[in-house]
Amino acid sequence: MAVEGFSVEVDNDPDRGGAAAVSGDGKGGGQAVTVTVAGDVDLAAADTLWSVLDEYVHTGAQVVVDCSRVAFLDSMGLRTLIRAQHKAGASGAHLTLAAPSEAVLRVLQLAGVADLFVLDISGSGSGR
Repeated sequence: MAVEGFSVEVDNDPDRGGAAAVSGDGKGGGQAVTVTVAGDVDLAAADTLWSVLDEYVHTGAQVVVDCSRVAFLDSMGLRTLIRAQHKAGASGAHLTLAAPSEAVLRVLQLAGVADLFVLDISGSGSGR
């Protein structure tokens, strides 16, 4: 489903012919899948983002969510990120928000939930 003003891409998913920016398949072994999110993460985009994160956040997975190109994040987008973080915690996965844009950082701070996430301000995927 296409959502105007929003896109999500997955790197290093061999089943989908993903790019090789980060080696591995995100299914364990210390390798990560990168989910790049761009545009407005709002009510219209939340379900699409969740369907991608739900697929990759599972036991032993390492998922890096590149938030550098997020222009807007509303409460439903925030809810989706929190839901993914809770799933990661419950399943033993590792979820990192990489290079969060000012829009993302502002919402995380205003909502008082920044501490729920591993944030990699540099965007390297290593976390804080």
